[in-house]
Amino acid sequence: MAEEIWVSSVRSNYLLGNKLGIREKHFGQDWAPPQFEMGAPTEEHRKNVNRASQGEKLSREEFVESAYVFEAKKWSRVKDLFWVDGFLAVKGKLAELLKDFDLGGGELVEFPIYEMDKTTRLPGLFYFLNFGSQKDCLLPEDSRNLSAGPVNPKTGFRRWRAIEPKDEDIAVSASALGGPDLWVDPKFSGKIFMSGRLHDAIEAAKLKIDFRFAKTRIVPD
Repeated sequence: MAEEIWVSSVRSNYLLGNKLGIREKHFGQDWAPPQFEMGAPTEEHRKNVNRASQGEKLSREEFVESAYVFEAKKWSRVKDLFWVDGFLAVKGKLAELLKDFDLGGGELVEFPIYEMDKTTRLPGLFYFLNFGSQKDCLLPEDSRNLSAGPVNPKTGFRRWRAIEPKDEDIAVSASALGGPDLWVDPKFSGKIFMSGRLHDAIEAAKLKIDFRFAKTRIVPD
């Protein structure tokens, strides 16, 4: 079987962060109130979320410190991939699956989730998905249905967007077949790339999460 690369639009799956029944605590700050409405992020937090989305590796203190459950019924429905105040988190079968793959410079960063008393830890392990791996793999000129962002006048850098690409809309360089199984291309906003091996393992695990996968077209170098 030929090697494959897949792109995921899972970041646009709003259900992963919709009324999960948990709230968070940032380092050096008080607990967020037990409500679904989110407050305005600090400038530092906004920058950290943006850096994480571009595949930059964050330090532990740049993530959320911990979370607590304020509505157990909502939390009981949460899948193995979910958002915690702008950061992707994993648990259960997905977390164990990812440990078997090459995350390159990335890693799973453990964090606690507590019951409503904010003291008693929930059973199980919870992790932030600290990407930490980037590949310059997107080939905009060979792709379809992309929207171009503005060019940075100082660096010449341009980001590209696609709402939800279909199979073979996205062209990538063959060099991306090497290295980590999970990565981000900073010039492709909101998307996650992964190897065929990781994609197949996720599909086989039947996690009931809509990763919004699209198979890429690999262009020889």
